[in-house]
Order: sequence, then structure tokens, then C-alpha cells
Amino acid sequence: MSSSVNDESEESAEDDLPPSRTELTRAAAEVNHLAIELTRLSVEDLDLLALPERVREEVDVCIGLKAKSRGRQNRLIGQLLRSEDHDAIRARLADLSRLHRFKTQQEKRNEQWLARLIEDGDEGVEALILEAPGLDRQRMRTLTRSARKLAGGPRAKKARRDLLRAIRTARA
Repeated sequence: MSSSVNDESEESAEDDLPPSRTELTRAAAEVNHLAIELTRLSVEDLDLLALPERVREEVDVCIGLKAKSRGRQNRLIGQLLRSEDHDAIRARLADLSRLHRFKTQQEKRNEQWLARLIEDGDEGVEALILEAPGLDRQRMRTLTRSARKLAGGPRAKKARRDLLRAIRTARA
């Protein structure tokens, strides 16, 4: 029984110790990596992250620099992030990444529906209507027939684009 008491006291003593230099260096490197990730995002994605004003300003400056000139600016952004809630920013960045993956998967499914409609014609339209009941059947048939008829012609891209746009709207 006394050994378990000693184990508990050793664990609490380890918890009271300040972080080691290696742990501090590792944490700083993770924050600097976050800073680099932020500078690789688009302006729209940065807007969605709702960064603190000073951090956003420095990220915008970094984006305007040449690739070789970004090191110092990235370190400055990392320093600013350490004084902010960088864990919350990292969590919002992870959410944004999941959102992008979801949109990519959704677009792949839309393109699969496009291929199915062009291949199957009216039967594909009926299957799509089962998935999206509020869909205008006549419009989808017209767009599908147009895309099928113009498959090799010069207006094929426009017909496919119109059909894909209608699929996106129906599945949104």
C-alpha cells in the first residue's frame, strides 16, 4: 500500500515541474507550423477562421511576400499566436479542413450523378427525383437530353455545365 502512495506522490511531483526545454521547443514548433499553415490558406478561408486582427494583418503581409522572404514573418506570426488562443484557432482550422473534404465528396457525388444522367437518360432522372423530390422533372429531362444529344459537339461543355449546375441545386 505504501508503494501506491509513493507512486501518487511522484506523479504529483512530476505535474508540479515546469515543462522541459524540449517540451517548450516542441510546442513552439507546433505553433510555428500552425503559422505556416495559415499563410497557405486562401483569403476566403482566412475570413472563415475569424483570426485576431493583428494575426490576420501579419498573415496578409506574409502572403504578399516572396517565398524566400517568409521565414521571419512566419516566426512573427508564430510569436503572435503563442499569445493568443492557438488551440482554438487550430480547432477552427480542423473544422475548415473537414468542411473542404465534405464539399469535395459532395462534388464527386454530383459528378457521378451527371455521368449517370447522361448514360441512363430518363431512368437516371427518375432516380435523381427519388433522392430530391422537389426537383423539376421536365427541366431535368430537357437538360439531360440536351447533354446527351450534344455529347460530341461544340456546345457539349455548356450542356454538361448546365446539367451539373441543376444537379448541384437539386442536391443542396
